[in-house]
Amino acid sequence: MNEYSHEPIPGLPGELPEGEQVLWQASPSWDAMAKRVFQVYTAALYFLILIVAHLIYRIMDGAPLSMLTGTLAWQGGLALAVVGILAIMSKLYAASTLYTITSRRLIIRSGVALPMIVNLPLTKVESAGLRRLRDGTGDISFLPVEGTKVFWLMLWPHVRPLHFSRVQPLLRGVEDPDAVARLLVNVIEDIPKTSNEIEATQIAAV
Repeated sequence: MNEYSHEPIPGLPGELPEGEQVLWQASPSWDAMAKRVFQVYTAALYFLILIVAHLIYRIMDGAPLSMLTGTLAWQGGLALAVVGILAIMSKLYAASTLYTITSRRLIIRSGVALPMIVNLPLTKVESAGLRRLRDGTGDISFLPVEGTKVFWLMLWPHVRPLHFSRVQPLLRGVEDPDAVARLLVNVIEDIPKTSNEIEATQIAAV
């Protein structure tokens, strides 16, 4: 049994209301979390540069082989430990996250030690943005209607960086992002609107 075994529908805190259905579900790719959240590859490169630079300095200073070996051992071990922890965190967050789009809302379930579920009705979305990435995945951000309560800490790391005044939920590392964007357009167009709701939502390249 795990912390999500109580979910009546994976990724959802309860049964959906009558007439609402799940249209799409996915988890972020591990690589997306490692590269763009926990900076695993950047950290590995940083430690490699430091270690090589320090070894060159020691060699030019005439340090004996035993000292070089000892220095390489403890510095390499420290680097592996840090990079390993970041990689494990990337894996855990990717595995514990589930993005869900229903015919009425966006739901993000995430969290390792303390699972959180964020529920954003699509009628409360002002616009959405698609960012295509070189690895074939994409990030889809959602700009909530002004005044909608969305909390940065509850969403992290599934939130657009450096946007604190208007917090924007972010689907990271989405496979086939263009298909998901088209699905969103179709879903939002099908949602009945009232005079107090938004007139249109567009998926735009950012």
